[in-house]
Amino acid sequence: MAKTKISDLGSSVCVDDQNEKLVPALGDGTFGSPGHLCAIDPATGKIVGTDVGGLEQFIGILMESKITGTETVIVAGVPCMLVVPKSGHNYRIRCDDLGATVKVGHSLVFGANPGFAVKTATLILGFIGRLALEGLTGDTVCEMTWK
Repeated sequence: MAKTKISDLGSSVCVDDQNEKLVPALGDGTFGSPGHLCAIDPATGKIVGTDVGGLEQFIGILMESKITGTETVIVAGVPCMLVVPKSGHNYRIRCDDLGATVKVGHSLVFGANPGFAVKTATLILGFIGRLALEGLTGDTVCEMTWK
């Protein structure tokens, strides 16, 4: 069965919750469910998706909200938190459909779809880490180990 919600993997974006650095931001209202790869718009303080074209602006992974939970877009102007990923720590993130069975250790990069990671067979610009759990066709969330 395809994993399409963070809750299909567990109750939190952070798997290894060990002194994680959190950065405050504001919800956008139209973008930003927990697990998205995000930057912060400096003009508004709201979260925006990070893609392969804007990976240098990446700040962190959107955390689940005590108000909206693990699956809902954070309401515009509502405070939220981004976790700054640490090397070797595991996180649950949003990804484009993996499209096939993908083994543990497969590489992930920033995708063209803002906020989502994609699998890759080669290490290219935007490498963020490796799958920590096997992925299946239809999966739009995954657990990964940050680079």
